Amino acid sequence: MITNWPTTETRLHKFRNLRTEQKTGGLNRLSKRDATTLTRQLSRLQTYLGRIKYMTRFPDIVIIVDQQ
Repeated sequence: MITNWPTTETRLHKFRNLRTEQKTGGLNRLSKRDATTLTRQLSRLQTYLGRIKYMTRFPDIVIIVDQQ
């Protein structure tokens, strides 16, 4: 997931912007179709990036645990 840091950083920026728009009511000004699309995108980003949303730089260490 974090193998491509520039892409991950871009997606984190998009995720933060969408959350801000949702909290301030910016999605209500859009058409229903656009608001639904952005809400789905926000939900998808929350699933994948929710736990690392406050990262500002590439981590110093990554620990991988294999469950098998």
